[in-house]
Amino acid sequence: MRFAIGRDRRAILAFLRANYPIPVPLGTRLDLVRRFLRITNHVRTYHTQAEMLAVADRVLRLAGRPDLTVLEAGAGKGGGTAKLSLVARLAGARLVVCDSFQGMPANAERHENIYGRSTEFREGAFRGTLSLVRRTVRRFGAPDVCDFVKGWFADTLPGVTRPLDVVLLDVDLVESTRTCMQWLYPLLRAGGVLFSQDGHLRATIALLGDARFWSDDVGVAMPEIRGLGCAKLVEIPAQDESGRGPDGPPPVLVTRC
Repeated sequence: MRFAIGRDRRAILAFLRANYPIPVPLGTRLDLVRRFLRITNHVRTYHTQAEMLAVADRVLRLAGRPDLTVLEAGAGKGGGTAKLSLVARLAGARLVVCDSFQGMPANAERHENIYGRSTEFREGAFRGTLSLVRRTVRRFGAPDVCDFVKGWFADTLPGVTRPLDVVLLDVDLVESTRTCMQWLYPLLRAGGVLFSQDGHLRATIALLGDARFWSDDVGVAMPEIRGLGCAKLVEIPAQDESGRGPDGPPPVLVTRC
């Protein structure tokens, strides 16, 4: 199968073979992968299929939970939103989409990544208006499972109070990561997980690897962070009431250093 050839082949095969708590027939999985690829071919995205399948895998592992909720922070043009909406519908979840829908805020951040390249995120970069993202989801995804929250994270995230199960951050700026972690990580239910697609940025690595950030800003002991320092997509499992991460093995698609 052509879609299974290339850098994402291993992740696709793992997704096709994974066990989930609800029936997900092979045909349904193949259709989801095809739709992921169709979205990528029509919408500018900044993730690999393997990265999005890792998130999809975690959502589906939690399928059947009451009030299952997925939250995306940073929607861009809506390609990832459309993919997540398809997964959320399959798992019986709601998808909360948080974005300014104005692109990047003004900032003075300069970044170096783990690949040895420097970058900056200019004001207005990656802008996708709310109407554009809605159109993308209507065309390629499942708009019936989506709730949109428009505004800067510092203004909107304090108003997010519902328990969360899977969170995906693609926010680029370290200050945006700080704000998202402060407000969203404490909302994760036991067994849930927060992903960041900014794990390749050294400033984000430094922030997430700082125990004082976790204790002072987030209010928890520093959790396990899978892939930190060696992968673009990093996974941070929720902590239970004792301050430990969840028991059991990680999803089969998680990148290991």
